[in-house]
Amino acid sequence: MDIHGLSPNSIREAAQSLPSAKKSDAQLEKVCKEFESLFLNQLLTSMRKTIPKTDLMADEEGGSSQGSREREMYDSMMDQEMAKAWSQSDGIGMANVLYQQLKKEKS
Repeated sequence: MDIHGLSPNSIREAAQSLPSAKKSDAQLEKVCKEFESLFLNQLLTSMRKTIPKTDLMADEEGGSSQGSREREMYDSMMDQEMAKAWSQSDGIGMANVLYQQLKKEKS
């Protein structure tokens, strides 16, 4: 059905060319990468919990570095940054698949 030269296809094409449509695609891609980063952080944290704590990495005073709060905080921050960097490159592909699926549903 055309109303004064407007058809559903021309309206859809016009809406997709709007800056807000391009901006929402960029936002969707960013959110998908952030989700993948969160997933990878959980994965790394879970993997780290499987490593047995030993005194192999003990500090010079004879204390255990594995159980210290500082070490746990360092490991947590390192996991977050590794997950962020991993997802910003191509990660495991989860962000791309999620983006394509959500973009398809949005259309």
